[in-house]
Amino acid sequence: MAVALLVALTGCAGDPGPDADPAAPVTIDVTVSAAAEIYSIPWLVAQKQGLFEKYGVIVENIVPGKGGSATMRTLLDGNIPIGEVSYPSIVQADPTGSELRVVGGGTQGPYPMNFYALASNTRINSIQDVRRWAYTRPNSATDALSQLIPKLAGIPEGRIERVSSGGIGEGLALLEAGSVDIAMLPSIVAEQRPDDFELIASSPEYLERFLQSTITTTKDYAASHPGVVRAINAGYTEAVASIDANPRAAAELYAEYSGFDVEAALKVVERAAAARTWGGGFDPASVASAQAGVELSGSDRDPDLCTLFDPQFLPAEVDHSLPDGCSGTSSS
Repeated sequence: MAVALLVALTGCAGDPGPDADPAAPVTIDVTVSAAAEIYSIPWLVAQKQGLFEKYGVIVENIVPGKGGSATMRTLLDGNIPIGEVSYPSIVQADPTGSELRVVGGGTQGPYPMNFYALASNTRINSIQDVRRWAYTRPNSATDALSQLIPKLAGIPEGRIERVSSGGIGEGLALLEAGSVDIAMLPSIVAEQRPDDFELIASSPEYLERFLQSTITTTKDYAASHPGVVRAINAGYTEAVASIDANPRAAAELYAEYSGFDVEAALKVVERAAAARTWGGGFDPASVASAQAGVELSGSDRDPDLCTLFDPQFLPAEVDHSLPDGCSGTSSS
């Protein structure tokens, strides 16, 4: 799969087309992992408030990915130039950074990666009781966390059977069918149905920072469209500040996009903002914890983080720090 993705990446580098121009904005689509979840919120805010457009880019469509390598395929197969992609899938697809570039922050805190049991399942009262743990897809953030959290909780290796559900909604279906003990719920479901589920493993209790997903493009696109990449990062960074300043406005956009209740959406937005879930810059601590999860999942990839992460497209006001062990401010 990694070879196929790299071939597709190379094929996406055709006619470069126009770069960002505030006087004549270029129109693009983006793909966002699990867009019905919290990942879409900064993109929605920046899109609706014209924060991308003022820097010369119109984001026409936010194309939902399904997590892990599935979002990577959306980025590639749909000829979409930039998106928010899970960190583990990037490591699997291009560990040397020969084709991909992580150009912006993204979702850098562990919320809403919380795993629940059915409230009616009286056998599961703590993480120590779990025997079957659902994650979404291989090379996804939930894959890494389903390895990392049990280790941090001191669960003996081999006690828990990990089950790939295929997606967040599918994990909920397995949970309700009694096929697994715990699964990650859509955050909005947890807020709307609190009496139906019992929180068993809350990622923020075990991890302060965790890089779930990053703003990612190809090396070639970053080289040929640096203005677009900078515009996306600038708009995203301003959107994060806007969410902090007016969470209700963000919640209303999220509710409209997802079809959820505004008050439940507001709780999700406020929890995410309080946990510093989104960030426009880089966060070495979040990278380190995510990489630990990738290694626990049995990945044989040895990523060149100093090449993958390229801070030259970040706004001046955010953190440009490269992952631990790297130096300088550019990996182009």
